Amino acid sequence: MAALAWQDWLGFAGAALMLLALFLLLFAPRADGRARARAALGLLGAAALLPAALRYFNPPLFFLLVAWLLLNAYGLFRRPGGA
Repeated sequence: MAALAWQDWLGFAGAALMLLALFLLLFAPRADGRARARAALGLLGAAALLPAALRYFNPPLFFLLVAWLLLNAYGLFRRPGGA
């Protein structure tokens, strides 16, 4: 097995952040006021995965990460209580 590059380690960290954000979304109380924190975790996780996705370019994964980035950026920067 070849040694892992920095992009791989950053990708592991990003995947862990994305999974943590999803776990919190699914299992944390809905009205706890932490929606922005979960969106920030998802945004940082997807951003951390991008270098690995670009190193081993895979179009479906790249599309998923860009969509995840955009959706979490929307959740992070939208007005509270607004549509």
